[in-house]
Amino acid sequence: MLRVLIAIVSPLFRQTMQRVAQAALDLLPWPVAVEVIEAPSELEERAGRDPRTLLLLDWEWAKEETPDLLSRLFDRNPRMRVVVLLPPGAPKAYRSALWAAGACASTPRDRLDEEWMITVLCLVRRAMEREGLLPVASAQGAETGEGKTSTSSVVSPVGP
Repeated sequence: MLRVLIAIVSPLFRQTMQRVAQAALDLLPWPVAVEVIEAPSELEERAGRDPRTLLLLDWEWAKEETPDLLSRLFDRNPRMRVVVLLPPGAPKAYRSALWAAGACASTPRDRLDEEWMITVLCLVRRAMEREGLLPVASAQGAETGEGKTSTSSVVSPVGP
């Protein structure tokens, strides 16, 4: 199963991303496990667990140290995908540094909605299917919603 980790500092933005994730999961024909990380001490250990992980990392988590954090995360889990959520108006230099550090993409926080999330999840899932990390989603399961996991059971805040 594709695993999405949401690492966001601001409680309000974290809550917004949880709502976006719930709205996106309601539209997907396959299950996704979503976990929220609130404590910085948990990020490196939990992100390093499973190669089928997509990390949505808020720039505010480590700010200018984000490229260094990504290097440590990829040392633990080189097959993980990372999308960094940038503040609006972030300079091109941030995007260049994140790309060089191995992030899949960086997206301004003010441009996120369930359609954006669905697109990212579909791209990541297809790549993981091709790499053999995830089984290929069957057309029958996609049409029937078979195996779909309730969003209330997969979106679970984790923290102190």
